[in-house]
This record gives sequence, C-alpha cells and structure tokens, in this order.
Amino acid sequence: MTFLQLLQTLEDRLGHVHLPLKPQAKALSELFEGCGLHHELTLALVRAVYTENQCRHLKDAVTVEACLRAVGPIHAAVSHADHTDIDTYRFSEAFVAAIQAAFGQGPRPRPARAPGLRGQILPFPVLRRRPSR
Repeated sequence: MTFLQLLQTLEDRLGHVHLPLKPQAKALSELFEGCGLHHELTLALVRAVYTENQCRHLKDAVTVEACLRAVGPIHAAVSHADHTDIDTYRFSEAFVAAIQAAFGQGPRPRPARAPGLRGQILPFPVLRRRPSR
C-alpha cells in the first residue's frame, strides 16, 4: 500500500471532515484542501507516518509496523495529556484503529486484568429524619 492510498483509506474511514484530502496533490505540502477537525493533531500523525516510513513521495510504500510505531507516541501523549478533550481522544483512537483496519488487522487486545476485588460495599450510617413541619 502506498502512503497516498493509506490516506485515502483513512479519509474513507474517518471522513472528509477529519482528512480533507486534495485528490490532485503531488506533494506532502499540498495534501490537504483545508483545515479539518483536529487539524494540528492530524498533521502531526500524517507527518509521523510519512517520516517513519521514510517516504520521499506520496506514492512510496508504507508498512503497518512503521505506521503504528509512528502514531504510537503521539496517541500516548494525547491519551495522557491533562488538557485532552474526549473528541480529541476519540479521534486519536479512531486514527490508530483505521490504520489497523486499512492493513486488515483488528485492534490489539488489551491485557487482561487480574481477578480480584473491583470495589467494596461501604455501610452508611442510618440518617436521622427531621421531623416534618
């Protein structure tokens, strides 16, 4: 799969509102028609994928391993940032999932939690009722 094909697949999965690709683009600098939602995050993710795959042109080949290596640190930073809102987090998650789906991979399973107490029941003292007036 080429870099451009990957981005077109991501645009199909995530929507034009997130990745407004210009069909006639010939270089990375002219790839987007305008600013989509989460524009700065999208630019960072796309540049990281381009760089990690050592692309020089939009038609250079990309691999799933390099793509996931590229977006991993950015997704982790978004996930752990104090100022991240839920929409940004969901877009970052969707971007990673769309890359995996583009290469025919499912999401990686999360490690299982150790069985044990997940919570406890706390007794509350019986409240005294105020006399009604």
